[in-house]
Amino acid sequence: MLQQDYLMRLIMQFVRGLRRSLEHGMVDPTEAAESVEDAISQALDMDAGVVLGLNPESFASILSVSGTDPRVAEYLVRGLLLEAHYLDQAGSGQVAELRRGQAHALAQAFGVDVPEGDGVLTEEDLDRMEQELDV
Repeated sequence: MLQQDYLMRLIMQFVRGLRRSLEHGMVDPTEAAESVEDAISQALDMDAGVVLGLNPESFASILSVSGTDPRVAEYLVRGLLLEAHYLDQAGSGQVAELRRGQAHALAQAFGVDVPEGDGVLTEEDLDRMEQELDV
């Protein structure tokens, strides 16, 4: 029960971080990408500067062996795709491709579906996620 409460709180914090990034994205895509990366770092409880620098397969392997909950992995996939979107807008296409690769490798490692299209979250997606967490 305690672990379940912790997990739900962790996911809610992550969703709130993604929501903040959407607000920043309307103004500055670089700031929005940094906001998403901060949320990812908190959700992983790891140094994002190290983990997010890994190639996609190594990234997915580290998260697999570190005990990342599959429910968190689904949110991380969406977050990585959102960061890739902002990085593209900010002119950092090479890092954006790395994030997309990490998202796909993570999805494959955890059996998570990758959202269709560009996978960019909307306010409606975040509202739905929060409603699912409240259930």
